Amino acid sequence: MTLSGGAPDSDVSHVLADVFRSVLGHVGLNGEAADRLLDQVMAERRSAPSSADCTLRFTSHAGELEILLSQSGRDWRTSCPVPIR
Repeated sequence: MTLSGGAPDSDVSHVLADVFRSVLGHVGLNGEAADRLLDQVMAERRSAPSSADCTLRFTSHAGELEILLSQSGRDWRTSCPVPIR
């Protein structure tokens, strides 16, 4: 998903957080683990100029969820195991 730039407390940031939580919840990540990941993504989002567009991408493969945030010509990524249901 690609979002246009906006201040850290803007609707864009709220949409990013809502989508992020929804995707994590869908794969079974909730609670502290989800909160920590969201904090990391939002901190990275705030580190870019507020006018910068950002792209958030989730990829799941072999029991692992990869999260990629691209903005201002740089990428931030992390991954975490996906709970088996």
